[in-house]
Amino acid sequence: MKSPLVRALAALTLMAAMLAIPGMAANKTTPTAVPGELLPTYSRVVLENGLVLALLEQHELPLVDFQLLLRTGSISDPQGKEGLANITLSLLRKGTQKRTAEQIAEELDFLGAELDLSTSLEFGVVSAQFLAKDVEVGLGLLTDILLRPTFPEAEFDKAVDLAVDELAEAKDNPRTVIGTYFTGFVFAGHPFGRPLGGTETSLPTLTRSDVLRFHDAYVRPNNAILAVVGDFNSKSLQEQITSAFKKWEKSPVTPASPLAAPQLNGRQVVLIDKPDAVQTYFQIGNIGVAKGDPDEATLDVVNTIFGGRFTSWLMTELRTNTGLSYNAHSRFVQRTVPGTFYISSFTRTADTEKAMDLALEILDRLHKQGVTQEEIASAQNYIRGQFPPNYESAGDLADAITEIEFYGLDRATINEHTHKTDAVTLEQARQAIAKHYPRENLAIVMIGQADSVGTVAAKYGDVRAKKISDPGY
Repeated sequence: MKSPLVRALAALTLMAAMLAIPGMAANKTTPTAVPGELLPTYSRVVLENGLVLALLEQHELPLVDFQLLLRTGSISDPQGKEGLANITLSLLRKGTQKRTAEQIAEELDFLGAELDLSTSLEFGVVSAQFLAKDVEVGLGLLTDILLRPTFPEAEFDKAVDLAVDELAEAKDNPRTVIGTYFTGFVFAGHPFGRPLGGTETSLPTLTRSDVLRFHDAYVRPNNAILAVVGDFNSKSLQEQITSAFKKWEKSPVTPASPLAAPQLNGRQVVLIDKPDAVQTYFQIGNIGVAKGDPDEATLDVVNTIFGGRFTSWLMTELRTNTGLSYNAHSRFVQRTVPGTFYISSFTRTADTEKAMDLALEILDRLHKQGVTQEEIASAQNYIRGQFPPNYESAGDLADAITEIEFYGLDRATINEHTHKTDAVTLEQARQAIAKHYPRENLAIVMIGQADSVGTVAAKYGDVRAKKISDPGY
């Protein structure tokens, strides 16, 4: 979310420009923009230190968005040290050789700027937004936190303590952790099964030395992609970035290259006992597809119908028609190798069997009856309206650039997506359903009162029992 100051300054600057030079703002477009393209052509260069630099000029607003993607996420956490990548990245803003954590925060406030740090399974992201006039100062701040963090001991201790507290808080809300339990079950023994935020046993083993080693090993220019989108001159900014990062030394980085995990066979159930639960949360699914799968557009259409919008089959049956749940949806999580496919919902404890039976019946109906041509047309219209707004802001475009660079895709993945969804046929939908939607081989994870729903769980397959108070997932 953009800061109020940045939004206000941007709006005032744009209004002033429009008043001073009538018609100019309306006619000003990015030189590389092509009508109908969501992601315009951007310049791309690899600097001498290995940093992939992508620049896209957009002059509509006096803002510049930076997004730096590190090709390393939580799957690179050493065994037993889960949570290390997340802790390391979060500490980048907690002090450098030039600035304390307080000074970093004060400088960001003074500039009306944003700085966000996030970690996922496969990569970490440092994103920032500055007013165009403050790019030089902002670039100095970015290089400082990337190249010269000090990871103060006191800040490290606070970060670990906070992470442990957040785990306890998350487990008190099944909605927050059901996905972690499901992914951990489906990917047991696989890097994707490691909890991004760590566990109650792994976090206390982390040391500041672990953080220093992780930063030294992975926060390297030849392990990074930097996308910059906004109001700048590409030639000038490339020179600034090259100069700013010239002391960032490359070093050999061993990439995490997970193999595709096999699907679970049969129907297997995990029941996590939460004695005070008044609802049962559940996810049902298996291994899905990888990013860039040839059936991606077809699955977008089919899943929109099945569980991807408010009027989907799952929502219509579980919420609108029966009132068994407030929310029900399905999703394919796409990564470099296949991620998960899951159906997710929750219901009152007493209605657990009804809701889960109905979810499975809807999945069975998808295989038996398939979708109709009218439903496909409706989904295509929905996607045509919902997809483009994902690429409107400079931050959206910077995110898109780093994503396609990371996954080795190209701009057509975005620019041609709605053309491909518009071309999906009934036969393609039928084939994709048979190929990618699990039917008999299902992982089922439930969080609820074991005393009340244990017999229901046993109905669906062999049950593995856990307590939500048990360490880990």
